[in-house]
Amino acid sequence: MLGLFLPSVFLAAVVYTGCDHILTVTFLTLSMTTGGFSAAGVFINQIDIAPRYAGFLLGITNTFGTIPGVVAPIVTGYFTEDHTLAGWAKVFWVAAGINAGGAVIYTLFGSASPLDSGDRHYLYF
Repeated sequence: MLGLFLPSVFLAAVVYTGCDHILTVTFLTLSMTTGGFSAAGVFINQIDIAPRYAGFLLGITNTFGTIPGVVAPIVTGYFTEDHTLAGWAKVFWVAAGINAGGAVIYTLFGSASPLDSGDRHYLYF
Protein backbone atom coordinates (compact mmCIF):
# COMPACT_ATOMS: atom_id res chain seq x y z
CA MET A 1 0.00 0.00 0.00
CA LEU A 2 2.84 2.42 0.77
CA GLY A 3 4.24 1.89 -2.72
CA LEU A 4 1.07 3.44 -4.17
CA PHE A 5 -0.14 5.84 -1.48
CA LEU A 6 3.12 7.71 -0.82
CA PRO A 7 3.73 8.41 -4.52
CA SER A 8 0.21 9.82 -4.77
CA VAL A 9 0.95 12.20 -1.89
CA PHE A 10 4.15 13.43 -3.56
CA LEU A 11 2.42 13.79 -6.95
CA ALA A 12 -0.29 15.89 -5.32
CA ALA A 13 2.43 18.00 -3.69
CA VAL A 14 3.88 18.77 -7.13
CA VAL A 15 0.68 20.67 -7.94
CA TYR A 16 1.42 23.15 -5.15
CA THR A 17 5.06 23.85 -6.07
CA GLY A 18 4.17 26.28 -8.85
CA CYS A 19 7.27 27.14 -10.85
CA ASP A 20 9.76 26.09 -8.17
CA HIS A 21 11.77 23.59 -10.19
CA ILE A 22 13.81 22.35 -7.23
CA LEU A 23 10.72 21.40 -5.22
CA THR A 24 9.08 19.91 -8.30
CA VAL A 25 12.04 17.67 -9.05
CA THR A 26 12.33 16.75 -5.36
CA PHE A 27 8.69 15.68 -5.13
CA LEU A 28 8.85 13.79 -8.43
CA THR A 29 12.00 12.01 -7.26
CA LEU A 30 10.37 11.11 -3.95
CA SER A 31 7.29 9.87 -5.82
CA MET A 32 9.33 7.60 -8.07
CA THR A 33 11.53 6.40 -5.20
CA THR A 34 8.64 5.48 -2.92
CA GLY A 35 6.83 3.94 -5.91
CA GLY A 36 9.66 1.43 -6.02
CA PHE A 37 8.32 -0.10 -2.81
CA SER A 38 5.52 -1.68 -4.84
CA ALA A 39 7.82 -3.16 -7.49
CA ALA A 40 8.91 -6.08 -5.33
CA GLY A 41 5.32 -6.93 -4.51
CA VAL A 42 4.17 -6.75 -8.12
CA PHE A 43 6.67 -9.30 -9.36
CA ILE A 44 6.61 -11.68 -6.42
CA ASN A 45 2.82 -11.71 -6.09
CA GLN A 46 2.38 -13.89 -9.18
CA ILE A 47 4.66 -16.50 -7.64
CA ASP A 48 2.70 -16.32 -4.38
CA ILE A 49 -0.75 -16.82 -5.90
CA ALA A 50 0.03 -19.28 -8.71
CA PRO A 51 3.60 -20.60 -8.72
CA ARG A 52 3.14 -22.90 -11.72
CA TYR A 53 1.77 -20.11 -13.90
CA ALA A 54 3.81 -17.16 -12.64
CA GLY A 55 5.50 -16.56 -15.99
CA PHE A 56 2.21 -16.60 -17.86
CA LEU A 57 0.62 -14.28 -15.29
CA LEU A 58 3.58 -11.91 -15.46
CA GLY A 59 3.19 -11.75 -19.23
CA ILE A 60 -0.49 -10.89 -18.95
CA THR A 61 0.00 -8.29 -16.21
CA ASN A 62 2.94 -6.71 -18.03
CA THR A 63 0.86 -6.48 -21.20
CA PHE A 64 -1.89 -4.60 -19.40
CA GLY A 65 0.69 -2.65 -17.43
CA THR A 66 2.15 -1.12 -20.61
CA ILE A 67 -1.18 0.32 -21.74
CA PRO A 68 -0.85 3.36 -19.43
CA GLY A 69 2.55 4.05 -20.97
CA VAL A 70 0.86 4.40 -24.34
CA VAL A 71 -2.18 6.35 -23.13
CA ALA A 72 -0.41 8.73 -20.69
CA PRO A 73 1.35 10.91 -23.30
CA ILE A 74 -1.90 11.31 -25.23
CA VAL A 75 -3.85 12.31 -22.13
CA THR A 76 -1.04 14.60 -20.96
CA GLY A 77 -1.02 16.33 -24.35
CA TYR A 78 -4.77 16.82 -24.13
CA PHE A 79 -4.58 18.31 -20.62
CA THR A 80 -1.62 20.58 -21.41
CA GLU A 81 -2.54 21.85 -24.87
CA ASP A 82 -3.03 25.37 -23.45
CA HIS A 83 0.49 25.29 -21.85
CA THR A 84 -0.62 26.41 -18.39
CA LEU A 85 0.11 25.27 -14.86
CA ALA A 86 -3.57 24.40 -14.50
CA GLY A 87 -3.20 21.82 -17.27
CA TRP A 88 -0.21 20.26 -15.56
CA ALA A 89 -2.09 20.30 -12.26
CA LYS A 90 -4.74 18.10 -13.91
CA VAL A 91 -2.04 15.69 -15.06
CA PHE A 92 -0.61 15.31 -11.57
CA TRP A 93 -4.03 15.09 -9.90
CA VAL A 94 -5.04 12.29 -12.26
CA ALA A 95 -1.75 10.45 -11.64
CA ALA A 96 -2.13 10.89 -7.87
CA GLY A 97 -5.73 9.68 -8.08
CA ILE A 98 -4.76 6.57 -10.01
CA ASN A 99 -2.09 5.72 -7.42
CA ALA A 100 -4.41 6.39 -4.48
CA GLY A 101 -7.19 4.38 -6.13
CA GLY A 102 -4.80 1.48 -6.64
CA ALA A 103 -3.80 1.62 -2.97
CA VAL A 104 -7.43 1.54 -1.86
CA ILE A 105 -8.37 -1.30 -4.23
CA TYR A 106 -5.35 -3.39 -3.20
CA THR A 107 -6.07 -2.76 0.48
CA LEU A 108 -9.67 -3.89 0.07
CA PHE A 109 -9.24 -6.80 -2.32
CA GLY A 110 -5.53 -7.70 -2.54
CA SER A 111 -4.18 -11.01 -1.36
CA ALA A 112 -1.08 -13.12 -1.63
CA SER A 113 -2.84 -16.38 -0.79
CA PRO A 114 -2.40 -19.19 -3.29
CA LEU A 115 -5.37 -19.64 -5.59
CA ASP A 116 -5.68 -23.27 -4.58
CA SER A 117 -4.47 -23.19 -1.00
CA GLY A 118 -5.61 -26.78 -0.30
CA ASP A 119 -3.38 -28.28 -3.02
CA ARG A 120 0.22 -27.43 -2.14
CA HIS A 121 2.00 -30.31 -3.89
CA TYR A 122 2.69 -28.12 -6.93
CA LEU A 123 5.20 -26.09 -4.89
CA TYR A 124 7.70 -28.95 -5.13
CA PHE A 125 7.53 -29.65 -8.87
